[in-house]
Amino acid sequence: MWETDPKSFSARFRVTGRAVLHFRCTAEHLEARCDGGRDSEENVVAACQFCNGRRHRRKRPIDAASYASLVRLRVEQGRWHSVTLKRPPT
Repeated sequence: MWETDPKSFSARFRVTGRAVLHFRCTAEHLEARCDGGRDSEENVVAACQFCNGRRHRRKRPIDAASYASLVRLRVEQGRWHSVTLKRPPT
């Protein structure tokens, strides 16, 4: 994820065009503010723009722990993002 420098991230991972926006770091509320969640350290985690938006577009939202498990599973299977990062050259 990147917070302030999309060009550097884009060059490092060879992500082009608008795809780099998917990896922007956002604050994700585990319990939504509209459901009583607070802006506290325990309730806010870092998430890329893609993941944050994807969670909230679900027809039937799932709780934070279940969603985290889903993300881990898909990452392990290599099929989470529609944009694939390339390893930086060593």
